Amino acid sequence: MDLPVHTLIGPENKNGSLLLCGINHGYSKEDERLDAAGVDRSDPYKSFFSDKAVNDYKYRNTLAKWFSLWGYELGRDASTAGQFERSIVQTNWLQSCSGNVRGMNIRQACIDDSDSFLKTCEVLKPGVIFFVGSNLLSAFLSPELSARVNAIFGSPIGETVWLQKDVVNNGRARRRFKFGFQNYEKLSVVSMPHATGSAGIADDYIHAFKPEVSGVVESWWAGHKSRLATALQPTDVLC
Repeated sequence: MDLPVHTLIGPENKNGSLLLCGINHGYSKEDERLDAAGVDRSDPYKSFFSDKAVNDYKYRNTLAKWFSLWGYELGRDASTAGQFERSIVQTNWLQSCSGNVRGMNIRQACIDDSDSFLKTCEVLKPGVIFFVGSNLLSAFLSPELSARVNAIFGSPIGETVWLQKDVVNNGRARRRFKFGFQNYEKLSVVSMPHATGSAGIADDYIHAFKPEVSGVVESWWAGHKSRLATALQPTDVLC
């Protein structure tokens, strides 16, 4: 099955991955210029999420920087990337392209057009989903999608926790953004601000959520790494 993901699917992320999910595919002025000139903008190949040779653009670089602020410095080339980097998958909920989503009812659009994303979830069965934008988590939690979501990930555990923090730098309060956290029987979900669409977001504000985010990631990685160690061990050869 050809999944709508930007990442190469391999042994590390074909099951139980950390899934990064944005709203839709961006469409910059440069993209518009290249299309008008008839230039083929399709990726020549896919690689792991943090491979700078493939994914060297603002959205990806901002997400990679946020992971470093939470204590996870992602390898940017094949020589430095390991199982952790290759366990990440990048996708978008909607398969549309736009320069921005102003004026869009994102929550309702995601509910109405959920099949592509949920099929990706059914195939990859991620262990963690990072939603880039609170409307994505709101759609994921909606009554309209609950039956299908629960069939994939089991029942939700507890209530959704939304957090904002007061972060002050040099006497100036940082603008506050929401992080959301929800657990399921087979999944942990983190909702974070949009990496390029959240004006005024500061690195120290993102860093302030390191305890909560790293707690989710460490729990997932401990289990996923253990499964990989078993799944990827060399097969015994009988002589």
